[in-house]
Formats: sequence, structure tokens, C-alpha cells
Amino acid sequence: MQSPYASKRANGDKKPLASSILFPEISKRFAENPSAAGSLLGLFIFSILRRGKISDEWSLLFNARNKIPEVHHQAVPVLSQKAHSLPIVVIELEDRDLVKFITGGLTGLKGVTSGKIKIAGDLDLALKLEDTFVNAGGVEQTLEYLRRRRSKL
Repeated sequence: MQSPYASKRANGDKKPLASSILFPEISKRFAENPSAAGSLLGLFIFSILRRGKISDEWSLLFNARNKIPEVHHQAVPVLSQKAHSLPIVVIELEDRDLVKFITGGLTGLKGVTSGKIKIAGDLDLALKLEDTFVNAGGVEQTLEYLRRRRSKL
């Protein structure tokens, strides 16, 4: 059965984008360990590109300390009155660079300075998202998850 998050590639290939595999897994990991979100507060919107064109969108909403962030696919959540004051960061990157970013092969700062990652909004907050992910063991967990998936193929 195909994941409800599976996205088609821009060229019509039915192979899912890495983002459609990774973001649901990120959601599961935060659900297992809500305190991993720490004190991060903000709405992060990811525009996932395939060959320079937007192919997918995901958002992560951190709206309370040590609470499970909300993960949304192709829809930005409706913000409550309290959440309206949260900073918003838009992150745009190629799907293949998302894998490098999540597995530690491409840092946020390196991605921004090389033009592989484009950020609109608070750059410091975007880098805090990277720190939160790293501190939660996200790099190791993602690499392990990708290894398990490859071994099943």
C-alpha cells in the first residue's frame, strides 16, 4: 500500500520523493520523544524542489515548549490566535539536498551560503531547527532508518 504522503516526482515518475518518506518518520520520532522539541517555537514551511520546481510542501509547527510538533503535508496549518505571534521560516531546497541536510552531509549554514538551501525569515531560528534535530539524535536515526529501508528493497 502506498503511503498517503507519497508524492509524485515532477517528471511523472511514481517513485516517492525522499520528503514523503522522511517527514512522516520525523513526526513519529517527535511523538516518541516530545521533549526533543525543546524550547523551539515557530512555523517552518518546507518547499521541496525537484529540478528547480516545487514538487512538495511540508510544514513543522512548534507551538509549545516540549510538545510534539505538528507535521502537515501540502497544507500550512491554521494558526490559533496565540500561534499568530510565532515566527515563520520558509525553507526551500531540492529533495536530494533534504536527505543530505537531514543526514548531516549538508549543514544549514553551508547550504545557505552555497545556495542549495534558501531561507526566508529568521536564519537564526532556522539554524535552531537544525540544532534541535541534531540534539534529538535525528542524524543517526535517519541514517538507520534509510539503511533499514534499503535492506528491504
